[in-house]
Amino acid sequence: MRKTIMVTLGYTEWPVVSSLVKHGLESGDRIVTIIPSKSDAWSAAAIQEIRNFLSKFSPGVSLEVLTVDVTKFEQAVATVLKRLFKEKKEGRNVIVNLSGGMRILILETYTALLLSGSAAVSEIVTEDKQELALPSLSTVSVLSLLKESDLRVLEAAKNSESVVALAKTARLPLATAYRRVVALEKMGLLATVKRDRVRTVSLTALGRVVLEVFPEK
Repeated sequence: MRKTIMVTLGYTEWPVVSSLVKHGLESGDRIVTIIPSKSDAWSAAAIQEIRNFLSKFSPGVSLEVLTVDVTKFEQAVATVLKRLFKEKKEGRNVIVNLSGGMRILILETYTALLLSGSAAVSEIVTEDKQELALPSLSTVSVLSLLKESDLRVLEAAKNSESVVALAKTARLPLATAYRRVVALEKMGLLATVKRDRVRTVSLTALGRVVLEVFPEK
């Protein structure tokens, strides 16, 4: 099975090289470096060193750069999550190395990994060069529990509508809309607030991430 090594990248290429040496490379494998959209000369140099390494030792392995806006947590998580689903759809064995890069980038990548429900291997090399395999926390992805009608409910909730208005927007019977709102609220995707006997529905931060990646699942 072809594999993809996804690596959060900082100012040095050593986390990537360490992972490559550990897992080996074959033609058709892929490396995806995850970097902030506002990168610097250090990360650019690290990427070039990886290209040089691959050109010399593994010319059949591709290198792709995934940029994320680390200042927008939900968007960054969604970007990485979409990429995880892409690799999964291609039937690849995914290895996620969290050894380099900004702390916020590592946190966003790990959050995406948890939300994916993927059994991907995750690992980290500590500052004193100890290699640690993170415990498997794979579970059923929240996305796998959703129905197509739930997407319409989430879309309608972007405008913080009442349950009655949401049912109309989502083209669902009121009773069905109410049941789905209750279920999605329990999943942490929706929040409801009751004011003057009117219950208003809105998306949570997790709901916004899920809404963005739902078509990709």
